[in-house]
Amino acid sequence: MIPPISSSRPVPTVLVELACPNTADTARAHAALLGLPDGSSSGGDSFSVVVGNTELRLRESAGADTEGDAAFDAEGDAAFDAEGDAAFDAEHRVYFTVDDLAAARRLLIRRGFPVSDSQSDPGPVGETTPLGIAEASGSEPIPVGDITGMDHLVFAGDDRDRAVALFGGVFGLDFRLDQPIGDAARQLFFRADDLIVEVVTGIRAADTPAPSAAASLWGVAWRAPDIEVTHARLSDVGLDVSEIRAGRKKGTRIFTVRERALGTRTVVIGPA
Repeated sequence: MIPPISSSRPVPTVLVELACPNTADTARAHAALLGLPDGSSSGGDSFSVVVGNTELRLRESAGADTEGDAAFDAEGDAAFDAEGDAAFDAEHRVYFTVDDLAAARRLLIRRGFPVSDSQSDPGPVGETTPLGIAEASGSEPIPVGDITGMDHLVFAGDDRDRAVALFGGVFGLDFRLDQPIGDAARQLFFRADDLIVEVVTGIRAADTPAPSAAASLWGVAWRAPDIEVTHARLSDVGLDVSEIRAGRKKGTRIFTVRERALGTRTVVIGPA
């Protein structure tokens, strides 16, 4: 793995930067989701919070409109239409935190991952793929509530080999599992400390051009030690949540938070 920050205190493993059409609305939605104190939702573009292993930031979307609403299937899982998917997913960015930013940048380039730099970005990010590296902000994590951090991030990609090369080769994540899930799709699992990175890929036809990005963020799964408590709290504050159901991973339960203002597909997962 790209050398992480070493510190005696908990630091985020990853920085998730969500692009959204209205940062104030998205900040309020995440403040409610995470149980932040009143007033934490102000600030729009300046919204930044550390929850366990994850730092969450927001930024204004460059071109997405508000017409790509989220739709939900009968099982309560989030499913965005094709237009909304392309508009928002491609703009979200994920940065893995590192100790020595300059050294990690050089390593990415040597591994064939060209990056671009901007003073407005937390750190170098891929020229065509919305993944990068950053130093942790140094912000203190919020007091532990009923959501304690990120369980896993879900990425979508068209090509299995490109995804393995990107997450396992370039970023050096621990490649744990590769399994078929039907319809010529595969499910890949990587680990970065206690964070799981899941990548769902399809098999691209030989005559189909390769997409510019090897993967893009598709959704997030927050971790809750007591899923009943979290479900009840979110219901009480007026968020639209599905029923709790068995997770695909043995010994887990999960529910969907059906709020388009969150900016990405969002679930909460915990032990059964």
